[in-house]
Amino acid sequence: MMRVHELSQQECVFALLEDPASRRSDRDRELLYQFEALVPQDVGDVHLVFSKPINGKVIACGCDRDRVQQYQSEAEMLVPASLPDWIGVDSSDAICKELNLLVGAMKPVSFRDREHVTAKIVCFASIVMVLVVMLGVQRKRSVLNERLTDINTQIASMYQQVLPRSSNHNAQPDTIRLSTLLNQARATRTGAIGLTGHDLVKDLAGVFESWPRELDIQVRALTLNERTLRIELSVSDNEVASEVVRELSSLKGWGIETRSTNPRSDRVDLNMTLARSVETESQS
Repeated sequence: MMRVHELSQQECVFALLEDPASRRSDRDRELLYQFEALVPQDVGDVHLVFSKPINGKVIACGCDRDRVQQYQSEAEMLVPASLPDWIGVDSSDAICKELNLLVGAMKPVSFRDREHVTAKIVCFASIVMVLVVMLGVQRKRSVLNERLTDINTQIASMYQQVLPRSSNHNAQPDTIRLSTLLNQARATRTGAIGLTGHDLVKDLAGVFESWPRELDIQVRALTLNERTLRIELSVSDNEVASEVVRELSSLKGWGIETRSTNPRSDRVDLNMTLARSVETESQS
């Protein structure tokens, strides 16, 4: 229940003022000037409140500031117990409730505490909401990054399955290399390379079917034409190079024409030229 304290008429100063037709800020200033002209007291020492207009008149009620401050922690409303008879208004009890002195700078301590608590709760809730939004955005970002990483890994795996390995650090990007191979394949299919009865794409597919996949081989270049297949590889050592030569020597329809090895510090380069067998050429 709200704590209400009533002041006697002797503790208050009253005045009946003309209601100015001005905006709120100017209105309060004009009312203060009127009160100062009627009451021989320094308005700086008086805390003033005004009632709503009654027949063009405004009732002013004032009390010493030090006196009002004494009730800030004891009450939540500080009103005059009654109005002087010379004011001549009815419903004085209702008007007295309008003249609550514990407002503005003299607001009750309990109201200020509640406002502080409310402000802290609103601030804390705002911080929590911001953190929740940030965590949600971060979570979505992490999920998107994980999906993007998975997609990039799948794309890279597909490129590795289709494209020959390259040991050159300055090699073109996989997209360009794949586009080049596709263009070459289209040109072969459309006869732009000048085929004479040989389907080079089919021949290349036959080579890959018999390719020694279990061996660690890096393909540096592979060139196929009507009569020869030029292969440039890099392997780990001479033993693997010998195994590659043995595997490719049994490649159906082809025979090793030349081969050469070039040992390096970290690998062995193997270059081979395979010639189409006479039996295959006669069938074509």
